[in-house]
Amino acid sequence: MQIDRHNPLKTAKRLARAGRVDELRACADVGDVHAAKQLAVWLARDDRLDELQDRMAIGDRFARRAYSDWLVRHRRISEGVDVLRPLAALGIPGAQLRLARLLAGLGRHGEAMAALAQAPPCTLDEMRVEAWLNSRGLIDRGSGRAGVRREYIDALRREVAVGDIDARQQLSWIVLLWWGSYRPRLEDAAALLPEIGPNEWLHERLVRHSQGWWRGEFRAAAIDVLAPAEMAAYHRTRAALLMQQDQRDAAITLLRSLFANGDRSAQRDLTTILNMERPQREIKIGDHPDPIHMYGIAFNLDGTSLAVWGLRSGSAQAAVWDIDSGTQLYVQNLSMLGLRGVIFRPDGTLDELPGKPVRRLLTTPDGTVRAVCTGERLRLHSTVTDEVIREIPTPAVRTMAFHPDSTVLATSSDTTGVQLWHIATGTCTRTIATSAQAMAFSPDGTMLATAAFIDGAIRMWSLTR
Repeated sequence: MQIDRHNPLKTAKRLARAGRVDELRACADVGDVHAAKQLAVWLARDDRLDELQDRMAIGDRFARRAYSDWLVRHRRISEGVDVLRPLAALGIPGAQLRLARLLAGLGRHGEAMAALAQAPPCTLDEMRVEAWLNSRGLIDRGSGRAGVRREYIDALRREVAVGDIDARQQLSWIVLLWWGSYRPRLEDAAALLPEIGPNEWLHERLVRHSQGWWRGEFRAAAIDVLAPAEMAAYHRTRAALLMQQDQRDAAITLLRSLFANGDRSAQRDLTTILNMERPQREIKIGDHPDPIHMYGIAFNLDGTSLAVWGLRSGSAQAAVWDIDSGTQLYVQNLSMLGLRGVIFRPDGTLDELPGKPVRRLLTTPDGTVRAVCTGERLRLHSTVTDEVIREIPTPAVRTMAFHPDSTVLATSSDTTGVQLWHIATGTCTRTIATSAQAMAFSPDGTMLATAAFIDGAIRMWSLTR
């Protein structure tokens, strides 16, 4: 069998498929996580429960997950839940989500919501919660979108009033359901906030759910709803929405007032805003009367204009913007949306790059290095030998871009913002606190453009400082 020493995942899968369990076990015992995972799956499938439990006892998390799955497959779901709980407690997202689903399947939807609250946010969370409530007959379909039975809400409010933490969490999920339905339920959601009280988890989710250039009207309404004094616990949320609406001065004024009244979290938010690096230039794509839902960006040959390509009015289009004036120059139709990108021809028009869009695999302009992102690892490979030159731990990467001189790689993640990596040393030379779902370096390498889909903005960052 051919063993790929540069790809331990492929090697572990091949060993498992071939039934070479002793070799797989040997790899797992020296710390190969891919081998440990494949071994656990194989042991569970072959009903080797004694060895699975032995490995679980010495801290093998893959064995614990595999044993939990085995119990669930054999309809011993309550036992599977108990086995899985320690993994969820460690903060492993997959285990947290699995635990929530199992609890919901047992009809323990309150515990399921509490477990889901521990997992990283996901756009499907509210749909899951609504489905769980519906399975218990707690959704009132006759009262419109995200309708929840009044008797259930009233019962939760009574329990919250006497300090029930689980009821408070369930009430918070209902606020999110209503917040996500926008204007029809906004006032109902806000009415529950004073009863819930200060809740950092809910604050962060409300801010996240308010993002997006297309939600400007909703944010304006939410800012008004959160203004009264009885909403004091969520004035920080209001400040965050003001920032999303580009009302920076108003947000700073509000945060300073909250800090003066002893709110330490407001002080942290204020410090973040005041220390935040400001872009050299900003183009608000989302303010255009007919904006493009951005998929990618590209500079022209002399770096004076920028193409933004994506979806507009149901068709694939690219809009070219002048960087200095921030005005849209012209729009060009594209043959399809699933492109690798667009480039400028010498005459200034656009040419489509065929192929699937790839955001986590990129090759340097000089063709010598290939960057590959898998999970929370960034690997730099030599394109000549295919050997790994360097491996860099990094949060999950959304998109990447290479500097024109092939010496710097820009990566973007939801947790760290944009990071610039020096390829020769593997060190991070700069971090920019900004959201970016697409990036491009200017042809002369003096500027980095980042595209934030959540607010429809292109930001230009100087690299010559």
